[in-house]
Amino acid sequence: KTLMRNILDILYQYEIAMDGEEEEDLNSDPRQSTESSQSRGGEQEPNEEEEMNPDGSGSGNDDNQEEGDPNGETSGGGSSGDGDGKDETDVDDIEMNMESKDSSENASSNAEEEEKQKEREKKEMVEKMMEDFKEQWEPAVDKLEKASKAFEGLDLNDLTEGPEGFDLSKGLWQVTGWEEMEKLRKKLQDLKELRDIVRSLGRGSGRGPLKRAPRQRERNRFPEGLTRSPMEPEQTSGLTRSDDISRVLPAELQLLAMKDSAAARRLHFARRAERTLATYERVGWAETPAVTVEGFETRPAAECGPIIVCLDTSGSMMGARETVAKCMTLECARQARTTNRPCFLYAFSGPGDCMELELKVSAKGLSDLLTFLEGSFHGGTDVDEPFERALARLDTEEWENADILLVTDGEIKPMQEDLLDALDDRKSERGLKVHGLVVGEQGNPEVIESLCTHTHNFRSWSAVL
Repeated sequence: KTLMRNILDILYQYEIAMDGEEEEDLNSDPRQSTESSQSRGGEQEPNEEEEMNPDGSGSGNDDNQEEGDPNGETSGGGSSGDGDGKDETDVDDIEMNMESKDSSENASSNAEEEEKQKEREKKEMVEKMMEDFKEQWEPAVDKLEKASKAFEGLDLNDLTEGPEGFDLSKGLWQVTGWEEMEKLRKKLQDLKELRDIVRSLGRGSGRGPLKRAPRQRERNRFPEGLTRSPMEPEQTSGLTRSDDISRVLPAELQLLAMKDSAAARRLHFARRAERTLATYERVGWAETPAVTVEGFETRPAAECGPIIVCLDTSGSMMGARETVAKCMTLECARQARTTNRPCFLYAFSGPGDCMELELKVSAKGLSDLLTFLEGSFHGGTDVDEPFERALARLDTEEWENADILLVTDGEIKPMQEDLLDALDDRKSERGLKVHGLVVGEQGNPEVIESLCTHTHNFRSWSAVL
């Protein structure tokens, strides 16, 4: 909305400048016409005075004819005097015409110069306004580009801040964690094991009954999606042309079985070489890096359950471990966005220090995420409080199918017995899965095993360092 307002302001200022120029042209035209008419009137007045002047040619002839002698000597002199007066008048007319012409040329030249000056001023005004516009919006556009790379299918409406739309003076656009997010996004391109872990979270696993869902196409370096793939054949969807002998139709094999017909056998081998054998089309659905494209398709689209992340932000997680933890947080937010499921973060350190953050792509959610990614880890380790809050969240209808992801270096104390029993009950009765991502050497492997149903040891250190 602010962007449109600035554009309209530019157009409004330009329109005012154009209207002002038109008004000046209209005001200048009558003056020019008046000056030209006066000039023409000045040139004609001597002719009228010549007719009334008693020394002029007409009256001079009459006087000479009346007063001259019968021989006409005086009339000849009068005729000569008349020619001299006419010559002087013609010279005056020429001089006045030349002066009028010079003045009109000077006025025309001045008008053209003024018009060029106005054009230069208007051009400078527009260039200045465009420079100001660029200076104001270029940082925001750069941040929008980073956000669109991090989150596939980003809608600008998700980042508006209330009815006022974009406000570059506060909120999301003043947070300084954009560069950190861009660095983590680039590192995630080489951290496939983190993507695989996040993809396995949430009960549902991306399978279920067939239904219409947005079409997805495989593309590297994008969040995980569900694409049609012949590498995992699960169903026969029709007929196709290929060289796969395991799916070939009986009619094609009949050509091969004709031992008495060499032509039939050569036809079979030619089709096989050209990959044009009539075969059954068997495809399945594979979870691969994919991008959402236009249109819909019928595919397994059961929604995966939500994700609850318990992230260790103690002082022992500083350095490369902190980078891995932040990469995992960003990947959880990205895949939650792609699969349209909730994701919640509990960032814990010492007792009473547990920060809650909803990983949602919105103006507030992204602002909080950037602030978290820019911060540093410090403090002790108390795993009880985040798990207690996570279990309370699992009691709600929206989060009942969620899984828990624990990211830690393993240097944690044992959980309280009553809280551990409640966690085990959720595992056995509701199928809760607790995944543990251990970054670094396991400090207390027994504690990790008591908490987690699945343990993952991070190994891709070369992509982080």
